[in-house]
Amino acid sequence: MSYVIVAYDISDNGRRFEAAERLKGLGFVRIQKSLYIARGGTALAKEAFRALLRVIDRSSDSVFVIVVPRESFEKAFVHGLQSELGEDRSRVL
Repeated sequence: MSYVIVAYDISDNGRRFEAAERLKGLGFVRIQKSLYIARGGTALAKEAFRALLRVIDRSSDSVFVIVVPRESFEKAFVHGLQSELGEDRSRVL
């Protein structure tokens, strides 16, 4: 299992709302204002990236999508994701 993480910087409120709705429709959960996560792999990452490219202004907005292997995600320092991901993730390694 992998995780897909999406971050964006979108200047327009309408486009930002549309981006959020598209990501939620793909199963992503918001972990910060412009940061989303979902369980998935390369196919989901590509789908999310393409969905956001249809929304953003390519001259001023930015999108970052990355696939993180489960092993790497489990090593992250995290607090506050347990309710969205169904895991107790608060810990210091």
